[in-house]
Amino acid sequence: MITFLKEVFKKGELRRKVVFTLGMLFVFRLGAAITIPYINADAISQSATSSGIFGIMNMLGGGTLERFSLFSLGVSPYITASIIIELLSMDVIPTLARWQKEGNVGKKKKDKVTRYLTLFLAAIQGGSLTYAFDKGYGILTSSKPWIYVYVVVVMAAGSMFAMWIGDRITIKGVGNGTSLLIFTGIVANLPNQFITTYDTMVSYKTTYTAVTSILWYILFVLAYLAIMIFVVYSEGAVRKIPIFYATNTMTVMHTKEDTHMPIKINSSSVIPVIFAASVLAAPRTIISFMSSTKTTQMIDDILNYQKPVGFILYVLMIVFFTFFYCNLQIDAKKISEDLKKSGAAIPDIRPGTDTKKYIGTVLNRITVVGALFLTIIAAIPIIVPVVWTATSSNALSLGGTGLIIVAGVALETIRQIRSILTRKEYHGYIRK
Repeated sequence: MITFLKEVFKKGELRRKVVFTLGMLFVFRLGAAITIPYINADAISQSATSSGIFGIMNMLGGGTLERFSLFSLGVSPYITASIIIELLSMDVIPTLARWQKEGNVGKKKKDKVTRYLTLFLAAIQGGSLTYAFDKGYGILTSSKPWIYVYVVVVMAAGSMFAMWIGDRITIKGVGNGTSLLIFTGIVANLPNQFITTYDTMVSYKTTYTAVTSILWYILFVLAYLAIMIFVVYSEGAVRKIPIFYATNTMTVMHTKEDTHMPIKINSSSVIPVIFAASVLAAPRTIISFMSSTKTTQMIDDILNYQKPVGFILYVLMIVFFTFFYCNLQIDAKKISEDLKKSGAAIPDIRPGTDTKKYIGTVLNRITVVGALFLTIIAAIPIIVPVVWTATSSNALSLGGTGLIIVAGVALETIRQIRSILTRKEYHGYIRK
């Protein structure tokens, strides 16, 4: 690790990229710690931002929502807008579908529309959250309309600024800026999470109780590390499809290790878990601000994924969204066409329709494994508190979506840094 860090800061351009990235992340965390004026953050109940759709937004923002900070919305409006535009680009809206095929020119047009949609969604989310929390907890220090408008404007502006920071990091820094902002928010809460868990689990009433509880805490940390190793291993797992290239005079056959097309076992990352949790959490969040009746209580029980029926629905939705998003991300038809254009083919598979079917079959098979992996990770923070009463759901809140985000972003960033280091070393060798 020390050698790797030395190599990073030894390269001038890479050093500037890393320093710029760290500077932008510092600005984001600074804004995340500043509460919006006219907001009484102490009035917000801890349970209000630890479950449901608010819990998801708070986790992705690294605790920014529970403080109602300048970046309380984080990049969630931008992520939502990007997903919507991508879905609409699949021959739903002809204009967007045409831009999809125009390369960089079309990408710039789509990015512009995405930003406008981000601003709209940020205003909607900011207004909804401010109204909901003010009605439920009285977070506004005054009931004047202009204060409500002011808070919503600040939240929308903060979301747009967070999006801009993410773009700057992607262009001038290292890694994917949007992912790094989410990564930073989650990791920033990690020390506090372990401290809170320690205070909850460890008791010093007697010597026996102290020793026993400390051993249980050590076991908790080891279990946590084991989960992290499992996530890292699963995130790096790929299915390699061998490829060979043909020329006009001869066919050059490469082995599976030499030339292959890698498909990640979990190509959908954490998106299916977030979608599934959001679909179940949205109705519960709405009815939480309504008067309690038998109907609302029944709906809440059915959609609560910490109860049997809700848990089954949660698992089924994760599997569905995993297959949906994987097939959305990996277009078997386009890949087969690109292989045919470049003179490449899969051994023993005819180019064209057969290649498309083969890639689709492989994708569906490995998606079963990916869906199983996501289901296990998402179920850990739900099942563990039931079988291990010494812990709580908050103690393992990072065990689901958070761990996948942290592992995936960290691995991808390290991979990009190593790529830059290798490229620089290669250029230096050429100059000699």
